[in-house]
Amino acid sequence: MRRWQTPNKTNILISHHFDDKLDLDLRHELQYAVMIDAGSSGSRVHIYVWPPHSGDTRQLLQIRMLHNQLGKDVFTNISPGLSSCASDPSKADQYIEPLLRFAAKNIPKEKHRSTPLFILATAGMRLLPPQTQNAILDDLRTDIPKNFSFLFPSNHAEVITGKEEGIYSWIAINYLMGRFDHSIETGPITTIEFNQHRIRRAQTISMLEMGGASVQIAFEITSNTQFQSLQNKHSSQELNALVSEFNLGCDEHDSDHNYRLYVTTYLGLGANFARNTYVNALISSTINTNTDNTSLASKEIQIYDPCLCIDSSERFNISRRSKNTNGSTAFIHVLKGSGDFKACAQKLKQMLDPSGESVRQCSNSSCPLRQLAQTDAPFDNSEFYGFSEFWYSMEDLLRMGGPYRNTKFRDSSSKYCSTSWSVTLDRFQRKLYPLADNNRLFYQCFKSAWISTVLHDGFKMPSTYTKFKSASTVNQQQVQWTLGALLYRTRFFPLRAIEQQYSGVSHSTNNTSYYLNYAMFIACMMNYLAFV
Repeated sequence: MRRWQTPNKTNILISHHFDDKLDLDLRHELQYAVMIDAGSSGSRVHIYVWPPHSGDTRQLLQIRMLHNQLGKDVFTNISPGLSSCASDPSKADQYIEPLLRFAAKNIPKEKHRSTPLFILATAGMRLLPPQTQNAILDDLRTDIPKNFSFLFPSNHAEVITGKEEGIYSWIAINYLMGRFDHSIETGPITTIEFNQHRIRRAQTISMLEMGGASVQIAFEITSNTQFQSLQNKHSSQELNALVSEFNLGCDEHDSDHNYRLYVTTYLGLGANFARNTYVNALISSTINTNTDNTSLASKEIQIYDPCLCIDSSERFNISRRSKNTNGSTAFIHVLKGSGDFKACAQKLKQMLDPSGESVRQCSNSSCPLRQLAQTDAPFDNSEFYGFSEFWYSMEDLLRMGGPYRNTKFRDSSSKYCSTSWSVTLDRFQRKLYPLADNNRLFYQCFKSAWISTVLHDGFKMPSTYTKFKSASTVNQQQVQWTLGALLYRTRFFPLRAIEQQYSGVSHSTNNTSYYLNYAMFIACMMNYLAFV
């Protein structure tokens, strides 16, 4: 959800200061956790910290990244990804060791044994065969405890699904927005129907994220009617893949933190993948009329592309078998930018048309285009945040990140597309686009049209909708799915505060209450060890 940054040398100057209001006597009671995001291109270690829980069951732990003396997040990363150990899984522990040494150095030594360590792998590891995944993870589980004393049971190292990653991102966003603190509601209050329960609490934020290969959506199902509609539309197996129910609180019987979430990933609808699909279709449309004509002297075919800036061009060398010869002929397809945002958006709309050829070619209900056509995003009563490509395409060049207005965005995008490529390059060289690189410059016209098409023709966002914001941070903090993962996996930890609170009560005056709460604490901690 963020572009990885090279760690700054100042990240080793550690401050254990949590906030200005934290009593000095409590700082030695800070708890730590180490979370390693093992992604496809690299792995990053996040160090989290939190003070003792308040004992108020309406609140979650106050978790945040550990900061250095300059107030910056403490982290470091390595590359390539953990999946690079596929050829020799026995070296996985050596691969991860620099991250663990960094964490060990930045956490007080006396806290190591009580500090949980999580190694959660994503896209790159998912592509490996299960036996290779297990071999890599088993090496970590076996060898890490030999050299580090972090709390690291075997289920703290795993490959998480795309669905889990989406859930964790949604949790992180809403946590940073304060939507889970029910002691002081910070957002619009709404009524949530959860089976037989009706709950009054803050309305949660819905999430959209677009990467290079996929798009992801996550939103809370807030009514039984909404859930019933999904049940009518999908089989039980499909529904299980789309919907997740979980409790973020420390009491499984308390409905305050019960959530029912719709989350899914649309593979192939990311900006880079969509560009490839679009180009292939554009070139294929010229094949029948040109490749059989072997008399073309230059074998160069020019195609006007409305999704590229005026006077820009992109070349593709493609060999095609000719019907008139026994061999193949090499053709150069030159996409010539015509910079027509409206025409570009119309072509892209055809790619998402539920009755179009692309959807008809989908053979099952898990096809991303069919999934998109069946998604009922709650634009009538929900606030959406868009991350990654939604932010980059709106902010890097157009400087329109934040609250989104369809007409304004389309007008600015149209103006960019219709600007001569030479003028755009000149502006870039004069440092007028400090957030952009050459790739962003070249494909901005296409990406603007694509995100607009996905929002309004894919998800059916009304053109007048005013509750969508693109963002890279929430409340000045980077959104990391690892924060959501930690919140979920430490959800029973607040019961320690409850146990400590009741341990000071005289057994003679409140014997039953003390033992009931202590029993609840032990039971929940057993659940944590069994399922986290």
